[in-house]
Amino acid sequence: MVVFGVDPGSTRVGFALLDGESRNWLHVQCLELTGLPEHLRYTTIERYVSALCDVFNPEEMAIEKLIWGKNRNNLLQISECRGVVKLVAYKRAIKVFEYFPTEIKSLTTGYGHEEKAGIVRTLQAETGFDLLPLFDDTSDAMAIAWIHVLMRNNRAIES
Repeated sequence: MVVFGVDPGSTRVGFALLDGESRNWLHVQCLELTGLPEHLRYTTIERYVSALCDVFNPEEMAIEKLIWGKNRNNLLQISECRGVVKLVAYKRAIKVFEYFPTEIKSLTTGYGHEEKAGIVRTLQAETGFDLLPLFDDTSDAMAIAWIHVLMRNNRAIES
């Protein structure tokens, strides 16, 4: 089973596709959207997510939940990005699972407020994948996919 991990953002979106059985990373990338007008940002996300789904045929998607912060404009853009990504999944009957950032950190490292470097170290130790020099968005997408596979294998998630 292939899991598609997504860390949505307003200027970058992290993607990680993980084979849940072999635990091999199939694709890991950060989509850079800085400077693109809104219509190109969202159509680019849609085309890119669709192409990854065509190539890797994921059965499930794990995406970071939105948490409220100080920058409302940024939150709206992230929310719209999430909507585009989830719509692609829903149109393809891909099951979508959502995780809070603190939940991802806690399940990855044991501490819900862990720094990004701690997440990277844990993922390197657990998966053997050299994560440097990736954007935080990419390592976050990897953590989301990794946690989803672990939760699924521990039967915390039902099909």
